[in-house]
Amino acid sequence: MARDDVLITVEALAGLDEVDLLDVRWRLGDADGAGRERYLAGHIPGARFLDLESVLTSHGEPTDGRHPLPDVDTLEEGLGALGVSGDRLVVVYDEAGSFAASRAWWVLRWAGLNVRVLDGGLGAWTAQGRPLAEGEAQVTPVDLLLTVGHLPTITADEAAAFDGTLMDARAPERFRGETEPLDPVAGHIPGAVNVPVSQFFAEGGRLPDDEVLRGLLDRTGPLAAYCGSGVSAAQLVLAGAALDRSIALYPGSWSAWSNDPSRPVATGEH
Repeated sequence: MARDDVLITVEALAGLDEVDLLDVRWRLGDADGAGRERYLAGHIPGARFLDLESVLTSHGEPTDGRHPLPDVDTLEEGLGALGVSGDRLVVVYDEAGSFAASRAWWVLRWAGLNVRVLDGGLGAWTAQGRPLAEGEAQVTPVDLLLTVGHLPTITADEAAAFDGTLMDARAPERFRGETEPLDPVAGHIPGAVNVPVSQFFAEGGRLPDDEVLRGLLDRTGPLAAYCGSGVSAAQLVLAGAALDRSIALYPGSWSAWSNDPSRPVATGEH
């Protein structure tokens, strides 16, 4: 993959005759339905709302993490209800500087779909004075068949013994174990290095240029990434894909690891 296989510009999106356009606005800690309310108040014309919590996530035991990957039936039903056929390009977007679209990109790419992220999100669209629509977009549901596993993942055991660079995308204070607002234990997976996801957003929520990305990912050997629950780390995977560099995702991430008392915990810078 390369940058053009991962991202799409506002101009290119506006010029498409056929596209499955999905609005995936979501913020950690949002009240239920808040993303949909923002969608209904104004979205790119033709976009349908894709709910991260119900379509891009399953919900199981605490040891599965806060945002486990969805099963294939959930994806087929949820995306099919939005008219995603698998025959057209899918474009996903969120709000500038958010990583919900990265999670959507990752899950849909993992399920074998041809998908791009709108670089800069909704803000890039409105910055050009382009129109918004209100309310629900018209959609014709379709039957969709998918297979998953098209992007690499690692398990907790594989993260523990990872032979390469395991990148923790959380904020530095969470990595060091100084604070933990969401999960039961503070700290990080032993051997991981802190590569905060905030570095992977440039002005306007766009992906940094290739030179910056190469500097952030200038590490030898295999790469893997995790975060709190497998959402924000998808931005690191996307950045790697823009450079044609494979990065495996640990979907359970810290929320799964820290709910297993048998797992060791490191604190501090290392």
